Amino acid sequence: MRAGRDLRQIIIARLQDQIPGVPVVDRPTKKTPMPYITMGPSYWNDASVECIEAREVTVQIDVFDRAESKGLLEDLTDDVAAALNGWADTDALTMHPIRVSMVRVMDDPDGVSVHGVVQFEAMVEADSA
Repeated sequence: MRAGRDLRQIIIARLQDQIPGVPVVDRPTKKTPMPYITMGPSYWNDASVECIEAREVTVQIDVFDRAESKGLLEDLTDDVAAALNGWADTDALTMHPIRVSMVRVMDDPDGVSVHGVVQFEAMVEADSA
């Protein structure tokens, strides 16, 4: 079962569709314009039962900006959370609706940027094919 890459791809596509004008990337480069949304760390736990192979996947979405106001980044993290919470792309992946479990906005250690974190959980199942 290799659902992680598929989940990342459909999340990137969903955020690009729902939040136009803000780059959504797997890994930013020095040339990625701010604000931007990037895929952060992820992990999974086995959630299989007797007849279904499944994983509970936790993914972090990171949002960065160099704004003077954290309020602008809070708006963007709210947009990310609204785009994902309760959503599932069952055509692309056998999954249950996503549940946003945590949103946080903080100063970045670089002293210039503001960093937002949206963490979500998704139950994904192995395809029966």
